[in-house]
Amino acid sequence: MKLPPHLGSIQDLKGRENQAFNAEAMWHDQLSDVYEYFLPQRNLFEIEDKGQKKMDRIFDSTSLTAIQQGASKLQENIAPIWARWATFNPSSEILNMLETGDYNVTEKQIRENLEKQSEIVFDYINRSNFGTQFYEAALDLLVGTATLKIDETDDDSMPIVFNCIPQRGIAFEEGPYGTIETHWRRFKVKARLLERMWKGFQPSSNVQSMIDHKPDTEVEVSEGVIYDPKDKKYYGCLWVKQEERFSWVEDFGNSSPWVTGRYTKVSGEVRGRGPAMQTLPDVRSLNKAKEFVLQKAAIDLAGMYTATDDGVTNPYNMVIAPGIVIPVGSNNTNNPSIQRLDTASSLSLAQFEIVELQNSIKIAMFNDLRDPAGPVRTATEIAIESRELAKRIGSAFGRLQTEVLIPVLKRVVSILIRRGLITPIELDGRDVEVKFTSPLARAQDSEDILSVQQAVEFVLATAGPDQVQMAFKIEDFGTWVAEKTGMSSELVRDDAEKERIIQAGAEAKQMEAQQPMAEQPPQLQAVQ
Repeated sequence: MKLPPHLGSIQDLKGRENQAFNAEAMWHDQLSDVYEYFLPQRNLFEIEDKGQKKMDRIFDSTSLTAIQQGASKLQENIAPIWARWATFNPSSEILNMLETGDYNVTEKQIRENLEKQSEIVFDYINRSNFGTQFYEAALDLLVGTATLKIDETDDDSMPIVFNCIPQRGIAFEEGPYGTIETHWRRFKVKARLLERMWKGFQPSSNVQSMIDHKPDTEVEVSEGVIYDPKDKKYYGCLWVKQEERFSWVEDFGNSSPWVTGRYTKVSGEVRGRGPAMQTLPDVRSLNKAKEFVLQKAAIDLAGMYTATDDGVTNPYNMVIAPGIVIPVGSNNTNNPSIQRLDTASSLSLAQFEIVELQNSIKIAMFNDLRDPAGPVRTATEIAIESRELAKRIGSAFGRLQTEVLIPVLKRVVSILIRRGLITPIELDGRDVEVKFTSPLARAQDSEDILSVQQAVEFVLATAGPDQVQMAFKIEDFGTWVAEKTGMSSELVRDDAEKERIIQAGAEAKQMEAQQPMAEQPPQLQAVQ
C-alpha cells in the first residue's frame, strides 16, 4: 500500500523526522544526568557499549532503590499484575438511546456483554508480557516520559506483545491539543530480522544482498507512525538510511501501536518531567555528601602520614600497608621520621544531612507511605494510604489514564476485534466508557462513597429515617455503590427486577393488612 498523498513525500517526512530529533537532542544532557543517578543501567544517552560499567560514580543507592519501589507502587495502584484494572460501561449517550429507541436489547444485557468483553481483553493482556513491560515503563514515567509499543504476532494463544522502548532514539510530534500523535524512531536492526519485524518489508537490492549474504549486518532504519487528522488513522512507514524509498508501509486504523505517556508536562515542551527530574538536586547532593563521608572514613581507617627525608626514610617511595617494614632514622616520639597526621573531625553533621536527603528522595518516590518492615496494617490503614497516594499523584494519574491506559486498551481491543476474538464494543457507532477499577481509581471513588455515607448518617441522626427516605433515592443506592466499586453486573439487579421486588413487597404488606387480627387469649385478673 501507499501513504495518503496529503501526508507528503518521503523527503517531506524525512524533514519532519529530522526536525523532531533536533528538538529531542536538546534533552540529552538533562536525561543523561537523571538516568545516571536514578537508572544508570538504562542510561543510553552516553556510551552504548554492551556490558559497560555504569555505576562508577554512584556512592549512594537510595535513588536507585527508591525509583524501583516507586515504579512498583505505581504499577500496583494503576495497573496491577494479573488483575482487571478497568471495565467497560455503556456511556450516558448509549443509555439515552436505549430509553428513546427500540434496539431489542436491555441495559442489563449490554452491561453483561461488556463485562464478558472486558474479561476477554484482560485475559489476553494478563497472559502477555504487559506486567513486565509496564514496570519498565513506570521507571521511565518517574523520570518523565515512557513509551510502549504494542505489536501483533502470529501466535493465536498470545497475539499481543508489549515492548518498553528506551527514550534514546525516539522523538515525538504533538497535536494541536497537547497530545502526542506522531512517533519517530531511529535504530539499528540485523538484516535477517527486517522481514520478520515488519510484515511486507520490501528490501532494495542492496539490502536484499545483505539479507542473503551478510544477515548479521546491522542496518540503520527510521520508523515512523504518523497520525492523519483527515481520516483519523495512523499510518506506519519505514525507510533505510541513505535510501529515498519506503521499504514498508502499514495502515493501523484508528489505534496507534505506539503509546507515550508523560508524568507531568510543561507548556511548550513535548517531553514530560517526573519526580526523578524534580528531586535530582537532592540526589546529587546526597551522592557528593556520601562520597566525602567515604573518603573521610578511608582516611580515618588508613590514616595520613608525614615523613622527613633524613637519609634513611625516603617519603617518595614509601608504601604504608599491613606487614610493611619502613626504615626510619628515628623512632623518638618527640622527633620521629614518620608521623600520622591528625585529621580528627566529627561526622555527625554529615550523617544528619545524609538522612535528611535520603528521606526527601523517598518521599518524592512515594516510599514513605508504607514500611515493609513495619507491623501488619489494618484494612482502614491501607485504605487511608491509598487515598493519600491518590491525593499526591491525582493529577498525574489523570494524565496517565488519558495518555497510557486508554490508548493501551484501545489498541488491544482493535487487535482482538480484527482477529475476531471479540465483537465491536459499540452501539450504532457510539463508543462505550472505560471505568477504571485499579486500587488508585477505587480510592478516588471511595471518597464519593464516604461523602454519601456521611450525608445519610447526618440526616438520619438529625431528622430521622422518614427524612432519609424522602431526601434520597434509597432504592438506587445499591446500584450506585456497585458501579463505584466495580462489582460484577451479574450481581446487580436492573430496574425491572427492582420494580418486581418492590411490587412483591407492597403486595405482601397489603395481604398482611387484610388478614383479620388473631383473637387475643383471655387475660387473668389478679385476685384482690
